[in-house]
Amino acid sequence: MDDLVERDDAREVLPIPRCRQLLGDEAIGLTGADIDVIRRHAHVLAHTLLEVFLQQQTDRE
Repeated sequence: MDDLVERDDAREVLPIPRCRQLLGDEAIGLTGADIDVIRRHAHVLAHTLLEVFLQQQTDRE
């Protein structure tokens, strides 16, 4: 798997206020930097899961 590099506009796609909304009560007490770290981890995890899924589909063919 290639190293994932976040696009420059990725923060605009899912801004911190939207992340706070999605996290709900879990975001209480978290700083913007904390939310940004969570957003980045979620982004990488989502892409990793997609890579695994696509690889499994390729292996089945």
